Amino acid sequence: MKFSLIMATLGRYVEVERFLMFLDQQTYRNFELIIVDQNEDDRLIPLIKAYRAKFSLIHLRSEKGLSLARNVGMRHISGDFVSFPDDDCWYDRLALESAYKLFQQYPQYGGITGRAVDGKGHDAAGKYDKTSGLVDSINVWRRAISFTIFFRRQVCEEIGEFDEEIGVGAKTIYGSGEETDYVLRAIRNHQVYYSATFTINHPNPLVRYSPQVISRGYRYGCGFGRVVRKHGYNFHFKLRYLIRPFLGMMLYSSTFQLPKSHYYWNTFRGRLRGML
Repeated sequence: MKFSLIMATLGRYVEVERFLMFLDQQTYRNFELIIVDQNEDDRLIPLIKAYRAKFSLIHLRSEKGLSLARNVGMRHISGDFVSFPDDDCWYDRLALESAYKLFQQYPQYGGITGRAVDGKGHDAAGKYDKTSGLVDSINVWRRAISFTIFFRRQVCEEIGEFDEEIGVGAKTIYGSGEETDYVLRAIRNHQVYYSATFTINHPNPLVRYSPQVISRGYRYGCGFGRVVRKHGYNFHFKLRYLIRPFLGMMLYSSTFQLPKSHYYWNTFRGRLRGML
């Protein structure tokens, strides 16, 4: 049984090199890596030449856009399982073996997901449930992030492509949520299992509320709201996820933490716009 790993990349070299180094250490060797390169230069060519002799590696080019890149990669898969590693994540040497064993243990499930950790076992890039179980439309926000998601190939074929209007680099205001949309589409007809003990490494971002981060809060909020609207979440769910950033904005404004307050305001108004 073979894994097809689709990795979109833009603007990175050291992180991609780390991913390749750890990938080459996998105990489970039946995999292919599909790199969808969105760089305008050839920075990755030396790495690709070095690792192409070590395992199956396909190098593709695409225009910018994370969902677009994943769709380009999906057209070239040959594996039985599909995953979407970030270009700054990395796998422990047992990662693919663990994923394979989970699929063997739970043949009834169309996909598995896990937790993102920072290399020391602490949650990274979000907060995750500490207990395992099925993914549903409510807990999906705590049980699925793109680089920990693995699907059976036939499930991907049924779901179809990623929504190119959603995600980092999309030519819209919807700057996040593409993987949540994908999982929500999957669980309409398939069960997806979340394992709290299955982990993928990812840097734990140190959030500095720079103008770039503050601006990104709006686009990410729009993406969240767009997914919520697309999948018909009820009023109470929408209200709960609007109240949180609004209260954050009020709290940090009252303590004169203005950049942080501005970030939460952008998140609030982005979510509201996406929902509407």
